[in-house]
Amino acid sequence: MPQAPPVAAELRRRAKAEGFDSVGITQIRDDVSRAERLWQFIADGHHGDMAWMAGTAPRRASPLALWPQARSAVMLGLRYGDGADPMRWRGEHGRAVVSIYAQGADYHDVIKPKLKRIAGWLAEATGEGVKVFVDTAQLMEKPLAADAGIGWQGKHTNMVSRELGSWFFLGAILTSAEL
Repeated sequence: MPQAPPVAAELRRRAKAEGFDSVGITQIRDDVSRAERLWQFIADGHHGDMAWMAGTAPRRASPLALWPQARSAVMLGLRYGDGADPMRWRGEHGRAVVSIYAQGADYHDVIKPKLKRIAGWLAEATGEGVKVFVDTAQLMEKPLAADAGIGWQGKHTNMVSRELGSWFFLGAILTSAEL
């Protein structure tokens, strides 16, 4: 098995230290078939009443449209849920059962500071630019996560991982560094 470059190895170590359960790195590239599927999805009206999606599609179709200097994506997965039965409050008077991902703190507030610490180190270590994303920009994170080896997109549209199942959040760091 080939040895990981020192920056990639340290990046993985730091991600694990921040609590991420999965880390993958992929090169940024345009994927014509992926962009075509996005356009077809919109043309078929599958975006429902999210009319804004049609307006963001040109940027969403490629990470390079979002940031032309991007060369690599670091994709990170963080499990959610505390391991307890997600239906433990079912039938308990006065308690509602909500989706397991919504039972904790807002994942944006949990993940973004972790990403910023890792990205700050990466920028310093490589001298290259970085940008962090937690489901807050026109970035198709799931295809990048699949490219990075985190898992695959299931029929339910969630990411699925052999190690993590499908109960995990994604975070992304784009960098102008070649990793």
